[in-house]
Amino acid sequence: MVEIYSACKSRGISDEFLKQLQSGWTAAFFLLRRIGVGQITKLDGIEITLLDDDEMARLHGEFLNDARATDVITFDHGELLIGVEVAARQADEFQSLVEREIALYGIHGMLHLSGFDDKSSVEAKKMSNRQEEVLRVCFPHWD
Repeated sequence: MVEIYSACKSRGISDEFLKQLQSGWTAAFFLLRRIGVGQITKLDGIEITLLDDDEMARLHGEFLNDARATDVITFDHGELLIGVEVAARQADEFQSLVEREIALYGIHGMLHLSGFDDKSSVEAKKMSNRQEEVLRVCFPHWD
């Protein structure tokens, strides 16, 4: 079960896009849960909230002592916070779609719950490869 909340005040999130995220992230959640590694296996569901820069920066500062907006914050209890404005900037930088970036951030957070880490360049590369694989399976229209 994946619950999505759009709390981003600076950018409109369409109902159609939310439906696409719901479908893709639900598929990703059950795929990663079935693999059977990490905290994700203990969760019945996850909650994902889409936020703007101000709220992401506030929460990043509160929980991780870094008061800058970030792409995704993952909590072990299954809550993911996603920075929509960060996704828009990254989409411009990578010449990608904002929707694709947001989808990737949700997958990235789920991979953290599945035991992946990105602290070293080797781990980051493995995680990046895996999130692209999951994106291809769960969001084929953004591959």
